[in-house]
Amino acid sequence: MASIVPSHLSREGWRLEAPPTPHIERTARCSKERQGCLPDCVHRRPRLLANRSSVCERCECSLCFVCAYPVSLYTSPSGQAIEAITTHTQPRFTFAYSPYDDDMKRMARTLILEPTLTHAWFAATHRCCNGTDGLVVDVGGNFGWYTLYSLALGCKVVVFEPVPAYQEVMRLGLALNPGFASRATIYGNVVYNVPGVYTLRVPIPSKIRLKKLGMTGMDGAAGILKADWRARSYEHKAASVRIDDLVQQDVCMLKADVEGYEAQVLQTAANLLATRTVPAIQLELTRTPSSRNQTCATIKMLQQLDRLGYHFKQVTNREIDQDAPPVGQWESQGRTLPSFPSSHSRPKRGGDASSRMHVAYRRDFTSFSTNLIGYRSGPPPKAPKWPSLDCAAEVA
Repeated sequence: MASIVPSHLSREGWRLEAPPTPHIERTARCSKERQGCLPDCVHRRPRLLANRSSVCERCECSLCFVCAYPVSLYTSPSGQAIEAITTHTQPRFTFAYSPYDDDMKRMARTLILEPTLTHAWFAATHRCCNGTDGLVVDVGGNFGWYTLYSLALGCKVVVFEPVPAYQEVMRLGLALNPGFASRATIYGNVVYNVPGVYTLRVPIPSKIRLKKLGMTGMDGAAGILKADWRARSYEHKAASVRIDDLVQQDVCMLKADVEGYEAQVLQTAANLLATRTVPAIQLELTRTPSSRNQTCATIKMLQQLDRLGYHFKQVTNREIDQDAPPVGQWESQGRTLPSFPSSHSRPKRGGDASSRMHVAYRRDFTSFSTNLIGYRSGPPPKAPKWPSLDCAAEVA
């Protein structure tokens, strides 16, 4: 596993607490009733035969099979505890993350975050990124999973992540992968359609209460739309920017995951989407029952993207953690994802086509949040100007 050399760590204030060492994960809980554990190691991790004292703790088993993978432990300049592993993706890369994150705990078991979505990202971007000097725009970078994966595929990346603690983790990930940092541009701003300085509610992780990835809520026009309200948190303020002011070239993938304000993000990219080649977009949508105005804005966004030639596939929360194909077979094996709108949400012949996103939002968007991947081939078609997202009069 690649790691930051000690001299670099010393200059930047990083400490390598432990070089790559086996992280032990039992495949089943040992007990007096069950003397052994099933050898069901995933993804060909090294299978170890553990003794009772080192792994099985107080259990009376001595033949407990476990899975192991190398993990490096770091302390950041701000005092964060950060782990780093080599991913089980195609291609592989080194990923740094906070161990006090619930989604990262799941990722560490399989060495891949959101397998279905990551494989769909590969299918949508690997040709565009490979040898063409392609660009990915990542709005809501968090620890940088999709930023780092896009760099591993060969793209340059412009990433927006306003939380300094997450930027710190992402920068470690960039440093751990040779050649990545020079191809990444990080903006510590929120992306929003109205200029200003906005307040973020950032959860404080701990060993007792793991934080939820993507639960940093922004206090926009509709307030904070998504957050882990039970978690301790702190406030951070960040200025807004617009994508159209910073990106004026073709883009392989545009991602927006900003806890409910995706419509405002894409409105800042109206010129990019209308004039440049952007073959794929990825959105995490959040239901906003407390804000009819924001629900209306989201539906308007989907209608405009439909006019711009995008057709969507949906990755629900039930499907997102399904296994990806074995490494080496990602290009030849694909998963058929459900369409959005689904067939039963499409208007009848002669019906109003513009209403289908209203119907799809109500019928096909069945969980609190879901993921959409939009695909478009060829140049953008002519479409009306991006609509106003102020729906107050329409929902009054």
